[in-house]
Amino acid sequence: MVKTVICSVGISAARKVSGVKPRDLTNWVKQQSSIEDAAESIFSTFRDIRPEGESLKNELSAEIHSLVRIGITDRDRIILLASSTEDGYCCAIAVKKYLHHYWNNLEVQIKQVQGLQVLDAELFRTTGVVEFVGHIIKEIDDYGASNIILNPTGGYKALVPYTVLVGMLKGVKCDYIFEQSTKFLELPPLPVEFIRSSFEAHKGLFEKIEDKTAITQAEWEKNISYDERERLKSLFEFIDGQVSLSAIGILFLDEIRRPSVLVPFLSQKAIKDYFENIRQLDNCDLFRFLLRVAASKETFDQKEHINVGNGLRWLKPGRTTDRYLVSVEGWRLLVWRAIREDQEGANYASKITVNPVTQRRSYSPFMRMDFVD
Repeated sequence: MVKTVICSVGISAARKVSGVKPRDLTNWVKQQSSIEDAAESIFSTFRDIRPEGESLKNELSAEIHSLVRIGITDRDRIILLASSTEDGYCCAIAVKKYLHHYWNNLEVQIKQVQGLQVLDAELFRTTGVVEFVGHIIKEIDDYGASNIILNPTGGYKALVPYTVLVGMLKGVKCDYIFEQSTKFLELPPLPVEFIRSSFEAHKGLFEKIEDKTAITQAEWEKNISYDERERLKSLFEFIDGQVSLSAIGILFLDEIRRPSVLVPFLSQKAIKDYFENIRQLDNCDLFRFLLRVAASKETFDQKEHINVGNGLRWLKPGRTTDRYLVSVEGWRLLVWRAIREDQEGANYASKITVNPVTQRRSYSPFMRMDFVD
């Protein structure tokens, strides 16, 4: 399967440039006749070092080291997210040259991220990180979360937590080399629960700030209650009386704009099942479980326990006794029954039957789960 690896880029590719220390690299690049010539000079210092053995850690850049460990092939795509500085962009070009040298048909793109630099902390936070997260979101939108790998090994360490957060919310795998060691860390997509209702109430305000770039702090305070301000603070940037969206705010806005794959609806019998029975179980949260399976086809398929035909199937959350009889109609996930296997027995699927055509009236109305308390 073709995979897209999104890789942040630093300046470790230039560590073999003779007599040039990292702090002097920008001046050295400016002294060359062009960015391309500077990149070619950097590339020449490691062009003949094969991507294997001890050279991966000791002689090649952090980006190349991690990409090789990820297992890239000629069929893959590599997105190099470079800083807005000349030295960072130059190193990204050198890395691209090396990748094409050893993987001839590999697709490699370089994208300069505006505001990604180290001299201005405010610019880094308010523009650099926002742009960085935006590039990742676009690739996920274009190619799908299951086809993306995030690789924050190179570049600024301050980007790592943002990259990991994107991976957690978007269900994207994150691979990187830990610090200066050869330890390869792989963070699989994590089942993070995103409580949409907490943020959807402010969707209009988020979109207004996005449209206008910023609003006054007075307007922000008018729309955000005092009790919520501390909880929502990380989603915004506050500068000189103006409020804009932070990188995390951009990410959360993107999430609340996206409807779940399915929307759960509970039958009147399923609601009764829950409040009279299922609710008594420890470590059992019907609402959290249904939101998870509704938001991900993969999760839905994994939780399917028994297919009884007529579009009906029983879902099994895990090592619990609760079971849910559901069907899918367009964008609706209809929950017909919620039972306990420890009460009904192992043959519950043949014991509890529903005909969705002839018995629908006795199960209606189906209530949208958003409104069930």
